[in-house]
Amino acid sequence: MKMRMVGRFLWHYVEMVIAMMLGMLLLDPLWGAVLPEVTRIDVDTLIMAGDMTIGMAVWMRVRRHAWARIAEMSLAMFVPFLILLVPYWFGVLPGHLVMSVGHALMFVCMALAMLWRREEYTQHHHRLGIRRKWVWRASVVLVALLIPGAVSAVNTIGKFGDLYEARPDAVAAEPVRKSHDPAKPTVAFVLSGNGTNVADLLGPYEVLTGTGRMNTYVVSAGSRLVPLTGGLDLVPDLTFDELARLLEEQDDTLDAVVIPALNKPLPAESASINAWLRQQSAGGALTVSVCHGARTLAASGLLNGRPATSHWWRMSALRADFGDVDWVSGRRYVDDGNVITTGGVLSGIDGALRIIERLLDVDTAREAARKVNWRYYSPGVAARLTESALEPRDAVVALNASYQPGPSTIGVRVIDGAGELELASTFVSYTEEAMVGRTVAVGDGTVRSRYGLTFVPRSTVAAAADDLDRLLVPGLDAARRQVAGSVPTAATGGLQPEYLHTEGEFAFDPVLRDIARTYDVQTARWTAKTLEYPVIDVKLTGSAWPWPATVIPVALALLGAAAAVVAGMVFRRFRASARPAQSRS
Repeated sequence: MKMRMVGRFLWHYVEMVIAMMLGMLLLDPLWGAVLPEVTRIDVDTLIMAGDMTIGMAVWMRVRRHAWARIAEMSLAMFVPFLILLVPYWFGVLPGHLVMSVGHALMFVCMALAMLWRREEYTQHHHRLGIRRKWVWRASVVLVALLIPGAVSAVNTIGKFGDLYEARPDAVAAEPVRKSHDPAKPTVAFVLSGNGTNVADLLGPYEVLTGTGRMNTYVVSAGSRLVPLTGGLDLVPDLTFDELARLLEEQDDTLDAVVIPALNKPLPAESASINAWLRQQSAGGALTVSVCHGARTLAASGLLNGRPATSHWWRMSALRADFGDVDWVSGRRYVDDGNVITTGGVLSGIDGALRIIERLLDVDTAREAARKVNWRYYSPGVAARLTESALEPRDAVVALNASYQPGPSTIGVRVIDGAGELELASTFVSYTEEAMVGRTVAVGDGTVRSRYGLTFVPRSTVAAAADDLDRLLVPGLDAARRQVAGSVPTAATGGLQPEYLHTEGEFAFDPVLRDIARTYDVQTARWTAKTLEYPVIDVKLTGSAWPWPATVIPVALALLGAAAAVVAGMVFRRFRASARPAQSRS
C-alpha cells in the first residue's frame, strides 16, 4: 500500500512537470507573436515562470484540485525567481544564474509543497475531470497542431539565426585607405563584431558620403570582419584607436557619430562602445542613432531625461527598459541639441539629411536627397510618420517565416561600384523585413562599393550556384554594364542573373516590386511598413496574399490529424483483438 502511494506521488509530480513544460512551449510563441521583443532578463524570467505556472495550474484544475492547493503550488513555483531577482536588480547576481538556479529551486519547492500536502497527492480521488471522448479529440487536435508547429519553429529559428551568422572561414582583407581633409566635418559609423543592420548603416553612409563634403569612416572596437544583415561582410575602415590616432595626426576632431542597430554586442564590446560614445559626446560630437540603434545610445546614458524615438516595433520594449527616456512616436527623427534619434530603418536617411543641415547647410541636404531619389525630405523639420501597430494582415510575416515555399535561397552577386543603398535594399528586404528567404553575398574576390566600403563575398557564383534558387544583381551600374556587355562573366550553374536596379529611382522601389511580383503584395506592404517607407506611389502587382504559405500549415495539420485518427483506430483494433485471447487464457 505504501509503495502504491509513493508511486501516485511521483506520478503526480511527473504530470505537473510535463504540464509546466507544455505551458512554456505553447505560450512562449504566443507572447512572441503579440508582444514586442523582450530583451530584459528579469521580464523574460517572469514570463517564462508564468508560462510554466499556467500550464501546471490548468492541469491541476483538470485533476480537480482545489483552488487553494493550486495557488500554493503556483506560489512555490514563483517564489524562487522572485527571491533571486532581488540580488539581480542590485547587480549582485548575473542574469544567467537567475534562470538556472531558479529552475533548480523551483523543482525543489514544488516537491516540498507536495510533501507538505502529501495526502493531496497520494489519494486517488483526483481523477481527470473530462470525458474520455474529449481527451481523444484534444489529442487529435494536439497532434494536428504539432506538425505545423514543429515546421514553423525549425524554419523561423533558422531564418532569424541566419540574419547575422558569421562566415565559417577566416578572411583577411584591407579596407580602402581614405584621404582625410581636416576642413571637412568628420563622421564615424559604429559597428558591432556580432553584426550590424545593413540598411541602418549603408543608407545614411551613402547620403553623407555622396555629398563629397565629409570625411566618413566605419569604425569598430576591433578590426575583424563584421557581418551585416543577410550575409554581407564588411571590413571596417578603422578601429576606435586608429581613428583617434588619425584625428590626432590631422589635428582634427570628430563631428558626429552614427549608431545603427547593433546585433547583441558581447558585454566587453558593449562596454567599450558605450564608453567610446560618452567620450565622443563629451568631446562635442553630435550623436545620432538610427532605428534600434537607440537601444545602444540609451544604454550609454546619453538619452537620460531627453526625448527620443526609434522603430515602432521596438518602442514598447524601449519604454520598459529605459524609463528615464521620453520616447516619442510618429516622427522621422527627434533633434535634441547634441543628440538626434531617428525612427525605423529608412528614417535614417532623414537623420543623415539632418546631420548635413546641422554640419553643412540645407541646400547640400536637398541635393543629397535628390541624389538618392528620396522623395520625403522635409527641410529643417522632422516629417510626421504614421504610428504603426500590428494588424491581423501582418500575420503574413509569420507565414513567410514558417512556410514560404517560394525561392528562398537567394544569391546576391556583389560587383564593384554598387551603391550602398542598392546593397542595403537587397540584403535587408528579403530577409529581416519580408522573411521570405536567406541571402548570401557571392562574387569574385574583395569588392569596393560606390563610396569606398570594402566587402568580402562568402562564395563565388560558380561554387554557390547549386544551392541557390535565385541570383540577384543589385546596382544600376551593374545593369547598365550588363546591357553594354562589359560585366565580367562567370559560371552560374544555369541560374539567370536578375538585375534589380534598372532605372534611376529610390533603391528600395524595384525591390518592393520584385517581392510583390515574386511572392505577394501583402508581403511587400509589410516590408515597406517595417522599413517605415510609404508606398503610395510605388505600383505593386502580384498575388494579394501568400496563399501557398497559407495552405501548407492547413495541409500539415490535416495530415497530423489523419495520422492521429489512423493510429487511434489501429490501437483500438489491437486492443479489441487482444481481449478474446486474454479471456481464453
